[in-house]
Amino acid sequence: MDKDEIIFSGAYKDFKLGVNYDVTGKDMKEVAGILVSISAVIEPHAFRFAGVNMEAVGDIAGRLQGKGIPAVYGFFENNPPKELKDALAKTVPDPLLLPAAESCLLNALLVKAGVAFKPAISTAMKPAIEEPGDVIAFIGRYGQWVAIKKLGLENVRDYEVSGILAGVNHTIVNKAFDFSGMVKDDALVASVSAGKRRSLGNLGMCLRELEGKLRSDDSDAYTVCKVFETLGYKPYASPEMLTNAHPDIKPPKQKGRKRKPEGNMVLK
Repeated sequence: MDKDEIIFSGAYKDFKLGVNYDVTGKDMKEVAGILVSISAVIEPHAFRFAGVNMEAVGDIAGRLQGKGIPAVYGFFENNPPKELKDALAKTVPDPLLLPAAESCLLNALLVKAGVAFKPAISTAMKPAIEEPGDVIAFIGRYGQWVAIKKLGLENVRDYEVSGILAGVNHTIVNKAFDFSGMVKDDALVASVSAGKRRSLGNLGMCLRELEGKLRSDDSDAYTVCKVFETLGYKPYASPEMLTNAHPDIKPPKQKGRKRKPEGNMVLK
C-alpha cells in the first residue's frame, strides 16, 4: 500500500525546489499547510516564466493604499479598468498573456492589503530533501486523493514550465481549501456576484458588497477567492492564464458529480 506523501521536485534555470513530506497519519489541516507552503514557493515562478514583468506589476500594485478589503475595492475605484488594462498590457510580451498579468496583479494586491485568499494555515513539519531530476514533478497522495503532475525538461520552454507550476498551484490551492475544514459559504459568493459580468470594476463592486457580510474568521479566505473566481479572475497562478497565448496548456477540468483522481499530466 502506498504511503501518504506530498512530493515536489524540480529545477529549471534559477528555480529549484525539492521536498518530500511523509503525511501518513497526519491530519488534514497539516496537509493543507504543507500545500500552502509549496504554493508560496512555486507561484511567483509560474508568473515569471509566463513572461510577466513582476517588478512592473508590483509598481502598479504599489498604488494601493491602506489595508483590508476596503483598500482593494478602493484601488479599483481609483484606477479605471481601461487604465489598468493598458498598464498591465505593458508588463507582458504578448497581449494574449494579459490574463497572467491580471492574475499576478490581483495576487499582489491581496497580499499587499493583507487579505487572505488562501488557507491561512502553516506547517511545522520538516520535509526530507528530494533531489530534482530531469523532470518537474508533483505527487500528492492523502487518503482517497491522488494527484500526479509531471513535465520533462528536455528542450522545454519557459511557458511550459509556467504551465506545470501553474497546474500544480491550481491543484494544491483548491485541495488546501478542501483539507482546511473551513466553512465554504457558496451561497454568499453567489449572492454578491449575481448578475455581474467579468470586469475589474464589477470585481470592486462585489468586494464592497462583500465587506460587511464576511464571517471575520479563516473561512473568509475561501469566500474572497471564490468571489474573484466567479467574476472570472483567479488571484493565484493557474493554467487558464496561459491558454490564450499557448493553447497547448489546457485549463483544469471542471469538477463533475464524482471526484476522480488526477492522472499524469505530461506536457512534454
